[in-house]
Amino acid sequence: MPKKMMDKHKAQAHVLNKELGYPMKKIAEMFSVSQSTISTAIKDVEYKKQLADIENELNEARSEVKKKGYTVQEAVTLPKAEK
Repeated sequence: MPKKMMDKHKAQAHVLNKELGYPMKKIAEMFSVSQSTISTAIKDVEYKKQLADIENELNEARSEVKKKGYTVQEAVTLPKAEK
């Protein structure tokens, strides 16, 4: 059964590879997993990072919209078309 990596180990693998330049093969040896496991782990961290970046952008947008005084609008009901 393939060994699963914990989130903290995935983050460490990401730092080792993307920030410190360690090759995936070496990181795989360090964690006693396959190179493909490391590749997947790094992709997982990149995906989570993108989600966090998007969430930060949305929070900034919400703050700006609120500062400008925009509020929730009531749903507009369109009249039914006559037959």
